[in-house]
Amino acid sequence: MAKKPGAGGIILAAVVLGLIAVYLIWSIERKRELQSKKNWTYVVVAQQDIPARSKVTREMVTLTQYPKDLIVNGALTDPKEAEGRLTIARIRAKDQIRASDLVAEGQAPTLAFDIPQGMRAIAIQAGEVMAVGTAVKPGDRVDILATYRNPATRQETTQMILQNVLVLAVNKGDTDAQGKQGANSSMTLAVKPEEAELLTAADRAGALRVALRPVQDKTIIPSVGVETRDFPGRRTMELSTSPPDAGRATPIIINPPPGRDRPEIKIYRGTQEQTVAAQ
Repeated sequence: MAKKPGAGGIILAAVVLGLIAVYLIWSIERKRELQSKKNWTYVVVAQQDIPARSKVTREMVTLTQYPKDLIVNGALTDPKEAEGRLTIARIRAKDQIRASDLVAEGQAPTLAFDIPQGMRAIAIQAGEVMAVGTAVKPGDRVDILATYRNPATRQETTQMILQNVLVLAVNKGDTDAQGKQGANSSMTLAVKPEEAELLTAADRAGALRVALRPVQDKTIIPSVGVETRDFPGRRTMELSTSPPDAGRATPIIINPPPGRDRPEIKIYRGTQEQTVAAQ
């Protein structure tokens, strides 16, 4: 009569069968992975954040496999295609690097890459007095004042027509904010298309001057302008001492000057008395 297997034999058999099942599952998954990666392609990606206008070295990039449907148009497939070239804009770590992201050394990116979306670049003259004594450099922000003859009042008027305007370049298209010299012949500004029209019209109608803004100051001040008849003090302007709300301009309150004492004349008609100011 055959002996029945003991509990130890049953456990051993179960372990063996479990190991065989695990091996079979791993083999199937491995085979699927290898088959799926047959359609993957190596592309060049950034190993670190690469700042704009930086020269790419071999240590900055690596090759990584991507499924073909996830590869961006123009992605590089050989690190040598990126080495020694300059980045046009910042490339983030793990981003695929495209041919359009780079330019050859000595072929500097054009100013068009620095213009913010929806803006336009326009140049104005910038003598030493107009440009704050050559202090204005690329990356600064300025206010534009225009002086012209007001056709309605026939008075010479000065008004801030644009505020918080980004300076893109100075002189002959210099975009280096670390340059030794600021604007002394021309200044290229980033403005909205409609502001470009306003700036051009104001330049033809009169004279322009630039006021340099402090760093991080984004305050917009409503301006009604000043006319020549305002010089004797016929009106005064007081800036509000309360801090402006976020996104709102600091208000300006225009007050009339205090009245001057005038000689008075008293007129008596019978028992009535009337006081009038002398003209």
